[in-house]
Amino acid sequence: MKILLTGATGFLGSKILQRLVKQKENVVVIKRSTSDIRRIKECVGQCSLYDIDKITLQSVFEKERPEVIIHCAAAYGRSDQEAVQVAETNLMFGINLLALAEKYQCDYFINTGTFAFKQIEPEGKIDKPIYMADYTLSKYQFIRWGELFTNRCSLCFITMDLEHIFGEDDDEGKFIRMLEQKCTSGEVSVELSDGMQLRDYIYTENVVDAYMCVLEHRKELKGFQRFQVGMGEAIALKEFVIMMKEVSGSSICLEFGKRPRNDNEPACSVADISALKKLGWRPKFSRREGIGEMLRRDKKAGRI
Repeated sequence: MKILLTGATGFLGSKILQRLVKQKENVVVIKRSTSDIRRIKECVGQCSLYDIDKITLQSVFEKERPEVIIHCAAAYGRSDQEAVQVAETNLMFGINLLALAEKYQCDYFINTGTFAFKQIEPEGKIDKPIYMADYTLSKYQFIRWGELFTNRCSLCFITMDLEHIFGEDDDEGKFIRMLEQKCTSGEVSVELSDGMQLRDYIYTENVVDAYMCVLEHRKELKGFQRFQVGMGEAIALKEFVIMMKEVSGSSICLEFGKRPRNDNEPACSVADISALKKLGWRPKFSRREGIGEMLRRDKKAGRI
C-alpha cells in the first residue's frame, strides 16, 4: 500500500508519519522546500519526499500512484494569513488533490476535519459569528467537494472531525502549549477565562490510533464517510487546566475569570465516537495519562 501524506511537517501530520514509518508503510510526503522538517528528520530517509514548489503535484501522482491520501495540511488563519491564503490551502489545494486522486484512480482519501463544523451544520449556514471562521468555512466547503467526488468516481472520502487535540511538540502560541510552559517554568500565576466552556480534549496518540484504525478497515468503507474523533466525553476547560497543574506538580496560581472568553467559541463540543468504536477503536490514554506522557516527552526532548 502506498500512502501520500500532506502536512507531514505539522503537529499531527508528523505523528502520523512517524507511526506509518514505524509500521513499515510505503509513504510519499509532499511539502514545501521551505518547510521546517525538524519534527520528521528521523523519518526523512524512510519515505519519499517531494517539494511541491519545485515540481508539479501531477508529476508526483504520475510517478507514485498512491492508493491512499492522508490529508493533514491546513491553514488556520493565524498570524497574518489572509482569507485568500486560507482558502487556497484548505480548499483549492484540496480540490487539486481530489482531481488527481480521481485521474490516477486513488481509492481512499482520509481528510482532517474539525469539531468547528458543528457551528454551521446541518444547513451549512453562517448566520452568526463562528470560531476561526475562515478556517472552518474553507474546511467545511472542502468536505462538500469530497462528497461530490465520491458521487462521480469510485473514491472513498473519509473525514476525521477532530475535537481539541493536545500532545508533545505542539506549535508555539497554542493554548495548551502555553499552559504547559507556564506550569513547568516556575511562573507564579497565569490569567485565564472562567474556563466553563466544555471541551472533548484528546491526546494525539489516541488520534493517530484512530487514523490507523480507519486505514486498517478502509476496505469496509465506501463513498462519503465521517468519523468524530474525541474521548466521547466533555470536561470543562477549567478542569483540564487544573489537571495539567496537578500532573506537572506546579504551584502556579490559576487566576480563572481574569481574561474574557472568546465570544465566538462554542460553549460545548463533544464527539460521538460510536462510529469509530464500531471499527474497534478505543482511546488507550486517558486525559491524565496523555498529559503525563506529553510532559515526559517534552521534558526528554528539552522543550520544557
